[in-house]
Amino acid sequence: MTVATAEMATKRPANPWMASLYGGIFTAVIAAAYFLLLETNMPVLWFLALVLTGAGPVLGYQAAAGKLGKEWGAIIGGILGGLVPFIGQLVFWPLFVWLFARRLSLGRLYLGSILGIILGVIVFLLIGFLMGQNPEAWFGPAWVISVAVWGGTVAAFMTGRE
Repeated sequence: MTVATAEMATKRPANPWMASLYGGIFTAVIAAAYFLLLETNMPVLWFLALVLTGAGPVLGYQAAAGKLGKEWGAIIGGILGGLVPFIGQLVFWPLFVWLFARRLSLGRLYLGSILGIILGVIVFLLIGFLMGQNPEAWFGPAWVISVAVWGGTVAAFMTGRE
């Protein structure tokens, strides 16, 4: 005789650690592509890669939640939020992501973005202090890592309320 078990299909919440890891990886790959494209003298590609850094945290959150590519509104909001490089991450990115994905908390998006920018600046300056006085040697990798820290932090904060 076998024991039959009923299994309910439940929606598993996204793990903030995995969302942070995936968000950091997606954002770092896009930021590294931007940094490598700087040498090509093609500003259209620079701008495209810089704008796509806003989609990295959203893709990381979706990968951790198991819905990668199923919600295009948040990805479009992340891309639109990345149009203005530094102010956009602070002000416009959380607003546009929230406008296109209303189930996310606007306060958590702003808090994650502010905390991510603070942590990214700390990491950027720490790498600069540790690598020396030649900015050609450390500026690009430090920028990529600091943007990845921002992306990972924001992706972790996106997991709060669903």
